[in-house]
Amino acid sequence: MDVEYSSVVSAFVTSAQEGAMFENGGALAKLFVFSEKTISILSSKLQDVQDFGQYTIIMDNVLFAQFTSAYLEYVRDQPSISREEGHRLLCRAMELFTAVMSGTKDSWLVPAIRPIAIALCSSARSAYRETSDPVVYAQSASLLLRLLIDLLGDTSNALASSKKLGSPLVAGLLLQISLCTTAAPGAYANKALEVRAFWKAPVFSQRDRIGYSYWLGRYHLVCYSVDRARVYLEYAFNSCPAWHYHNKRAILRHLIVANMIRGRLPNRRLIEKYQLEPVYLHLAYNFSKGNLAGFQYALTANIDFFRSQGNYLLLLERTEILIYRNVLARLSRLNSGVASSSAVSYNDILAAFRLASDNPGMDIFEMESILTSLLAQRFVRGYLFHHQRMLNLARMQPFPFIYSGGTSEKI
Repeated sequence: MDVEYSSVVSAFVTSAQEGAMFENGGALAKLFVFSEKTISILSSKLQDVQDFGQYTIIMDNVLFAQFTSAYLEYVRDQPSISREEGHRLLCRAMELFTAVMSGTKDSWLVPAIRPIAIALCSSARSAYRETSDPVVYAQSASLLLRLLIDLLGDTSNALASSKKLGSPLVAGLLLQISLCTTAAPGAYANKALEVRAFWKAPVFSQRDRIGYSYWLGRYHLVCYSVDRARVYLEYAFNSCPAWHYHNKRAILRHLIVANMIRGRLPNRRLIEKYQLEPVYLHLAYNFSKGNLAGFQYALTANIDFFRSQGNYLLLLERTEILIYRNVLARLSRLNSGVASSSAVSYNDILAAFRLASDNPGMDIFEMESILTSLLAQRFVRGYLFHHQRMLNLARMQPFPFIYSGGTSEKI
């Protein structure tokens, strides 16, 4: 074996041993890195090394020695193997890291969680793009769940010195994977939700709090818990520093969707400030004008973008009833200038709904079911007179603010 290669491995193992001996998790986080550039450089120096176990044998902790060997094996082979095989090696390293974490009694190893946990999620995405096999997400979710269970199970120390310090990061990544595919069962996400009980504690870094609230908001948005989603996404957006422009932009895309479903539309200045896609302006305009056909056309024309964001079906299904509410409000204003009565005939409503939806085949029964839904969800206040074929609107606030109607949730 070449002396140069053995010296590189020996130096790495010695540094790892010192970091573990002095319980310096920060040093280990800088040593066990997963950036492509670092791996490429280190891999070129490890190609002639076949057995890393003969170097790690000097380590006192057997599990930590196995983890170090697994990491070096991953670094050596990663540039020359498929993404699926690389993900398998990284899962093995993550499994051993979790075992090492379980053997520690306090939080000194928590800083080392970030690089390997983030690398695991990134590797799962790459392997999925290559294989389209949801099993890679399921494997990653299972490993993150095991790690999260261990972190949350540390009750022997105060929060500031417990392994729970790493739980917001791991919980956020677990929620991220649960949004990527249905391969991650709901139980995985449910465990991540337990972190809500203490994630705002000042002992956590701002980065971890923002990341967790962002993924928690996206998870609730997909689950149609719109009010909860707005709370967490607004926290993430308002707490994210201004210089993290791209992060605020990513958060804003989902915050706009959550607010639109509750009747709060973005203004042009905000969209232009963060250079969001012009389609958001088109959606907001058609939403406010009650142009259902125009709204759905703009949405369908950008279907790939909204599917990549995970918001296509949400916008398609949850905005239709609200746009019909705006159509009815505009029709009511037109009628108020002609007659003093607050009643609107079915014929006028049907004509307006057909025009807004570009659906001349809509019949009166479909129209009446839409009105019933609007009244039931408290988006409109009034009464239906079926036999007279009239809608009698309330004299006081017949169209309450959308965000005060619908199903309220306790946050």
